[in-house]
Amino acid sequence: MKLRVLTVCVICLELAGTVFADTLRLKNGQVFYGQFVSRTSSEIQFTDQNGNTLFFLPQDVASLSFGPVPAPQPSAPQMMTLPAGTAILVQLVDTLDTSYAQTGQVFSATLSTNLVADGYVVARMGTPVYGQVLEANSAGRFAGKSQLVLQLTQLVINGNPVPIVTNTFDSEGKSSGKRSAIRLFGGAGLGAAIGAIAGNAGVGAAIGAVAGGVGSVVQKGNQVQIPSETQLQFILQQPVMLPVVQ
Repeated sequence: MKLRVLTVCVICLELAGTVFADTLRLKNGQVFYGQFVSRTSSEIQFTDQNGNTLFFLPQDVASLSFGPVPAPQPSAPQMMTLPAGTAILVQLVDTLDTSYAQTGQVFSATLSTNLVADGYVVARMGTPVYGQVLEANSAGRFAGKSQLVLQLTQLVINGNPVPIVTNTFDSEGKSSGKRSAIRLFGGAGLGAAIGAIAGNAGVGAAIGAVAGGVGSVVQKGNQVQIPSETQLQFILQQPVMLPVVQ
């Protein structure tokens, strides 16, 4: 008996906590929630949720239904933080060559993939990106080593530059008697990077087989060249706030 009484009380509490209301929809798309009061041949009387009494012409009303107020849909956030450690894949617009590149030179690129923060896209593929040549060394004929050190400096979102801080991309050419390793993301290397972001290294390797043909760091004598359309990866070093793409 006590259990039945308790069950009835719980049901009553749940019903008391449910907000019931009538829904009046106009033909122009407006929707009102509240309580239907009365209807005559000339008007419909309706009380809204704020207690205001409203009057509508019958010919303006599309429908009138009775029931609970629909729960409001959560709106998407306006801004999201792109965390440090995010991989940023870019495709160069400019060609960089140690035979003429200069320290401090600005270069341009575009995003190769969408940037996503907590499930929300904050920058789409193709978004303009700018960077700077931090160091440009050209090897001499008999001595020295060619080197390019690059870093991304800003994204351009809706025409507005947003400063960013990334790690550096360092490519070294051969010096007298030895060849230094060149760090690049092309072929299966680029695919593995894309696959890591997508959560599927196998698929990434397949992507890289195609994407790697776009361009890569090349050796030209003692010089290093990074052709236009080469795809490189940088890692965001500091978090940045970006608007959510609608």
